[in-house]
Amino acid sequence: MSNRLIQYALVCLLALGLGIAVVWLPEQLKPQAPENQRLLTEDGCSLKESTCHATLDGQSIAVEVNPQAIRSAIPLIFTVELDGFDADAVNLSLEGVDMFMGLNQTQLSPVQDKPGFWRGVTEIAICTTGEMMWRARIIAQQDQQQLEAHFDFSAK
Repeated sequence: MSNRLIQYALVCLLALGLGIAVVWLPEQLKPQAPENQRLLTEDGCSLKESTCHATLDGQSIAVEVNPQAIRSAIPLIFTVELDGFDADAVNLSLEGVDMFMGLNQTQLSPVQDKPGFWRGVTEIAICTTGEMMWRARIIAQQDQQQLEAHFDFSAK
């Protein structure tokens, strides 16, 4: 084999290795996104009537809202209880199910002397169409793991 052919083969292998590194290496250096697990909400639950629960593999999120007569533009106190998961942060997002109603995100605070309990105050926006469906999305995070649960309810 001639030197020129060997040089050409080495340049091709080097180019191939460099191409693989350019594609593969950035993906490996990206910060890892948290692993997200979606808990299953119990059927027939209504935040307007009682505490609602979502569970998966021995972990659960329970949500209660006060006052239970959920209405627009009235302060609502959301209390979240986590079981089987030690969170560093818990966030609540209120979203219109069928209509975008803007961003409404609240970081909940741990309740003193009640491990696993988190609480925050927020309110839902006024909807001009009357009663509509809303979703309370709870995200509990610990390191690189997230638990998420959705609780739907109607309000005027």
